[in-house]
Amino acid sequence: MSEEMQRTTEHGSEEPVARELAVQLWSRRPVCGPRTTAIDRFTELAATGVIDDFDIQTWPEEIPVSQRNEHGEVLATVDRYEQWATERGLSLRPPFETRTSSLLVGGSTEVLRLPMIAVAVYADDDLVGVYPCTDGETTWSVTDCIDALTADPPALPHKSGT
Repeated sequence: MSEEMQRTTEHGSEEPVARELAVQLWSRRPVCGPRTTAIDRFTELAATGVIDDFDIQTWPEEIPVSQRNEHGEVLATVDRYEQWATERGLSLRPPFETRTSSLLVGGSTEVLRLPMIAVAVYADDDLVGVYPCTDGETTWSVTDCIDALTADPPALPHKSGT
């Protein structure tokens, strides 16, 4: 069941517009424990038609920010997620965290520490949710996202500020 939205036509009448929902789950390696529970729940949502597409990607625990060539796709993805959150008055920090890491041979480097699990929700290719996220008072987790999508009707667990 895709997300339904109302669209007003040129003539002022409203008609439901189905939007295809897709979920991209990011997990640290190895994928085990509570992460598999989230994967199982999203797989069930896809099998029952609540979401239309479900994809799983893995990422390391942390990435040196200077290694854009090696980890460019993940860094660009996190940049998009952070921009989405900022535009809505939300934050992804923590668990996405940039910090200085000491090197074994001396010196230090900036690294982006990635969460154990994160989820991006798309409606028709438009990013409409990233979890976990916070507005400074309330934090919405991956579990909150799953629970909201299993509600009747399915919805995202936070109000968008756009």
